Amino acid sequence: MNTVWRVFVYLKRYPLLAFAMMACAITGTLMLIVFPAVTKWILDEVVTGHHPERLLPLLAVAAVAALLQNGLNSLRLLLNNTFEQKVIFDLRSDLYSHIQLLPLRWFDNRATGDLMTRILEDVTSVERMLIFWPVARCGTRSRRTGVIDYNAAPPPP
Repeated sequence: MNTVWRVFVYLKRYPLLAFAMMACAITGTLMLIVFPAVTKWILDEVVTGHHPERLLPLLAVAAVAALLQNGLNSLRLLLNNTFEQKVIFDLRSDLYSHIQLLPLRWFDNRATGDLMTRILEDVTSVERMLIFWPVARCGTRSRRTGVIDYNAAPPPP
């Protein structure tokens, strides 16, 4: 857990990117609720209630929600990649700067290939843990919670 807090310093450098990424993930996930709601309204009002004039606006709402969800997901991926690259660049820059300041005798007992492998694998592990995992977990949780909450809600009077 100590490692997470040390690397969190790099994430705090880009708060707007992080906020925009999470906002896109949450809003895009909320758009998933629109389609079942529109389907319900179509079945209740258009089919059962015999109001065919309401079909076109409901289909337009569903189409806009689908476009918005996919657009926000694409934007989130672009923001995520930008955020990831900036954080990894900062992390590697600081790491290589620190390695260059180490005394020469520190390198005497360590093989160069082992050092480079360790550095590359550690940075990749940190990248996966801190950038991909939270967004994926947030999206999955909010989808599950949103769909369960919507389906468990009592029908309106």
